[in-house]
Amino acid sequence: MSTIDQAAPAADTTKRVPGHVIYRRVLAERTSYALAAAGMAVGPQLDDSAWSYLASGGIGLGTLAWLYTKTKNPDQGLGVLTRAQRAIPFLTAAGTYVANLITPGFNWWEVVAPAAWASLMGWMAPLTRSAGLVLELSAHQNQTGGEPLTYTEFLAAKWQQATGDGTRLVSITPFRADRPDFEAVVVAQAGKAVPTFTEVQLAAAFDFPVGTVKIRPVQGSGPGRMRLVARPTTEDVEAVAEGIRGLWETAVAAPGKAAPGVELLDYRAEPHRIVLLVASPPGKEIHLPHTAICSAFGIDDPSRLVIETDGIRQGVISIYKTNPLMKVRKATVDDLTMDVKGRITIGICHDGKPARMRLWDPGQGALRGITAGVTGAGKSVLQNLILAAEKRSGVVSWVGDVQGGMSLPEAEGRVDWFAKGPVETLLMLSCAHAVMKYRERISNEMGRGDFALGKPWPLINITLDEINRLLSHPDEAMRKAAAHLIADIQKTGRKVGIGIRLAVQSLHLKDLGDDDAIRQQGKVGALFLMRTASSSTKEMGLDGIAPAGFQMENIPARIYENGQIEALFSGADDEDGESTAGMAYMFLDGRAKFMRTFFAEKKDGVYPDLIALYGDDPPTGLTEGEAKTAQAAAAIYGVRHTNPYADCDTLAQAFSDAPGSAPTAGTPDPDGDDDSGEAPAASEVPFGIPFGDSDPDLGEEPGLQDQILDLLADGPKQLKELRAALPDFQPSSVSNACSQLKAKGLAISRKRGLWQLTDN
Repeated sequence: MSTIDQAAPAADTTKRVPGHVIYRRVLAERTSYALAAAGMAVGPQLDDSAWSYLASGGIGLGTLAWLYTKTKNPDQGLGVLTRAQRAIPFLTAAGTYVANLITPGFNWWEVVAPAAWASLMGWMAPLTRSAGLVLELSAHQNQTGGEPLTYTEFLAAKWQQATGDGTRLVSITPFRADRPDFEAVVVAQAGKAVPTFTEVQLAAAFDFPVGTVKIRPVQGSGPGRMRLVARPTTEDVEAVAEGIRGLWETAVAAPGKAAPGVELLDYRAEPHRIVLLVASPPGKEIHLPHTAICSAFGIDDPSRLVIETDGIRQGVISIYKTNPLMKVRKATVDDLTMDVKGRITIGICHDGKPARMRLWDPGQGALRGITAGVTGAGKSVLQNLILAAEKRSGVVSWVGDVQGGMSLPEAEGRVDWFAKGPVETLLMLSCAHAVMKYRERISNEMGRGDFALGKPWPLINITLDEINRLLSHPDEAMRKAAAHLIADIQKTGRKVGIGIRLAVQSLHLKDLGDDDAIRQQGKVGALFLMRTASSSTKEMGLDGIAPAGFQMENIPARIYENGQIEALFSGADDEDGESTAGMAYMFLDGRAKFMRTFFAEKKDGVYPDLIALYGDDPPTGLTEGEAKTAQAAAAIYGVRHTNPYADCDTLAQAFSDAPGSAPTAGTPDPDGDDDSGEAPAASEVPFGIPFGDSDPDLGEEPGLQDQILDLLADGPKQLKELRAALPDFQPSSVSNACSQLKAKGLAISRKRGLWQLTDN
């Protein structure tokens, strides 16, 4: 029970005393209950004594007699209740003690009952409450609140003393524990309205500065309840919102300003956000320029202002006091477990809602998508979150890391196929295309037109990271083959459960091999636009996915709690700001959502948290029929888990070890010193191996081929011998040079890794 409740008058006659008097009286009363409870538990266990019966019976009967004489007059009104309240502890204690006495032996409840009695009486404090004591505030207590009082109790008592009009201050909620700011509800007497108070009266009630205490209506309530907001040390967000209305009309909606004619329909104030509902004039399409509105409101961090529209006439603008995505938690297994709608949670939206995306759509089948962002924007974390979710959800994940395995090292060994480099990625795409055609044929035979999860095949999702390296490859044959395979899988893979996602530096066509079809198909699914190298996204191909009227500026590399300009002015180091890695605009279902992926900490070049999220179970793989189809399309499929290949030549050598080739299957030696078989013919490998032979001079190191010819003039040499004899060149350069000599007809490999001149 609070001291204010204890001080509430229960009788007509009240007595005002200092707060410490009430506190001490309640403490003494509660102590007496504790001592009495101990006696009630121990006394009955002692030798029976007539004195115990006489004392307990006398207290009970005496209290009843006193109560009868004090309450027999029905005209005493509230005095009857007051005296009955005083009798409660004596009557209940006597009854409990007598019950313990007359019960033979010892029972557990003989201890519990006195303890429960003491707790109840201590909470009620009936003797103090019935005394009708009212708190009296001294001058010192007005300043400090008095030691016995909590801050909320002090505020309620101070309001009662200052007003004296019968109103009460309830539901008092401080905004922060270290500041005096609070909000509460003023409740009038039944049937009356809350009086009208001036700003001076309100401020004087709490000794706050004039203008910092305001009374506003309570939504859904009448004049008998009003909301009181006191902010002596922090700004009043609702007052700020009211000021924004004027600012909107003068700096945004006025002719010649940021959004002329756009009307502010309504606003909502929250502790850290102000939400504006706006609409263009009837017959006009909404247009909300992000940068211009930031300028109008004096916002130098564009991520503090988020614009969302319906694409027609209305829009919602969220203005945050600080960036809403400064700190984001780590992902959990539950976040990455796919629900019945095919959704997973990959982060948090700006308004605190979960950021969800689909791994597949039960109504549409497999999905496409594109993630665009520069190095350090957070693409790797996003891709790993999705891949971990796929693994836990029974999805077959094929990953093409065109950067040679450097972009997504966490995925290696944790997905069904982790292809390294452009060549193996292209071979992986050829396998996927063959599996797609296999599924199309079987679906046609079964009379099926759409994909059903797990019936009979699992979902396959292909992730292509740094795909711009392949789509812009200097070898024309590779470029064309990659573009054809990607575009065809994008177009027709959906109905047979094969989805494909691309990760690129930006949405500019130059990063997609100048293939607009790939960009347009990728935009049909989930598009994540992270921080890019472009200063504006206007020319990045957002047409068709961004809602009409949507505009945004590029996400900055770092954000600062008090803004970038303040950081520059104060001389803050560039690294003092918070990295924006993971922040993105997610375009999904015709909406643009500002969000941030879950946090992941990098250690020693990898993300241990993300690795743990993959789990220890083996990844889901293809069905038997699909695996045979993939193996027939590219023999490398059978050795995909042990692939050490880094260049075209060693990749070509892998086919001599693949099942169905000569020699028998095994793990190829990257040094090429195994004499176990002949090199495969070019016809055995899709698209010809190695890529790049169409241009013998492609990537040629000056003088390298001549030096190799000089070495081979002395007789056949193993590839590792050539590399050892040419320490000034990279091993991969030596391999490529040998392949180029073979394409020119100057050298030949009779056995894998053994090179000689053609005329030897």
